[in-house]
Amino acid sequence: MHTLPLSFALLTYIGYWRPINLTFIKYWAYIIYSIVMNFLLYSFTFCGLVDCFITEDLETFIEKFSLFLSVLGVSCKVMNLTLHRHEIIGLTDMLLQDICVPRNDCEMDIQRRFDRNAKIITICCEILNESAVFFATVAQFRYFISTRTLPLSDWVPYDISSSTAFWATMLHQTIGLIICANASVAHETLISGFMIQTCAQLDILYYRARMLPRLSEDLYVTAVNGRFAECINAVFTLMISVQFTISSTVLCLSIYKMLTKNLLSLEFAWSSSYLGCMLMQIYLYCWFGNEVTLNTEIGNAIYEMEWPMLPVDLMKILLLIITRSKRPIKITSGYMITLSNDSFMKVNRIIFIIIFGLKMFLIKYKIIIS
Repeated sequence: MHTLPLSFALLTYIGYWRPINLTFIKYWAYIIYSIVMNFLLYSFTFCGLVDCFITEDLETFIEKFSLFLSVLGVSCKVMNLTLHRHEIIGLTDMLLQDICVPRNDCEMDIQRRFDRNAKIITICCEILNESAVFFATVAQFRYFISTRTLPLSDWVPYDISSSTAFWATMLHQTIGLIICANASVAHETLISGFMIQTCAQLDILYYRARMLPRLSEDLYVTAVNGRFAECINAVFTLMISVQFTISSTVLCLSIYKMLTKNLLSLEFAWSSSYLGCMLMQIYLYCWFGNEVTLNTEIGNAIYEMEWPMLPVDLMKILLLIITRSKRPIKITSGYMITLSNDSFMKVNRIIFIIIFGLKMFLIKYKIIIS
């Protein structure tokens, strides 16, 4: 894809985004590959679900359930990508319209700057998620072997007493976690990447307004940016809401888990990296949603023009642009929560209140039991 190539490449490699314009043989080969990868993901999710319900120990349940929620979230993300494939392709095509394509070196520099930011964010998120997978699987192989346990789910629908079955299941769950990490990175950076592209288009519009090009076209760019943001909301708002709910729950469980672990243990390193992944997911949405809203104000650029010298008809067009810019573009979670820095801080405050309440409840519960 011409837009957000790293995010789409990750989805393609793990089988959840079929490239456009494949030949007949490649098309069916990728369909088969995609079916295998989907089966791997959803079987992985099912085993984790069953294992949560049969776990009796509270500490083990918290650990298993927090990881299962993330796997469940990835399954929902993959399903969302499949259901909205045509709309996502439509979003990328909107950026190819003549009015949105950079026209000179300055606009190319603006576009390259935002593309570079999207690339760096994708790489950083990939490193963070893969480090979490490393601490969850490879770093704890010795413990898994000695206790005959598995990274995600100790329950599987077959006997794993033999070494062959145990190692095959271990490989299945390790690969499954790697796939989940890559799918999660691709999906989060896809959403935040589209927000970054919205900011790029608004910056280009700001530049064109200051350079005083054909203002009727600038008004059209404003309308295109508004429709682009509306399309992002329509495609991803429900998934953002689901991700907010899952990430908030996992954050509560992860912080509680960290309070019970040794600072120098692998379990603490795993919980810390996992916590970082969840925080990053929420932060990316809120930060770039906030940037989109802030960049909507193009009125300042118009006021910097020599607008008193313009003809009356052009001044009327300027007034229309200013009027539209006073209605900020907002990216929302479930059409209820506006993604902003304030939303991120409020979510964090609620999480810590819940953690404190959970800790007090568990302390009281243990006292009653004793």
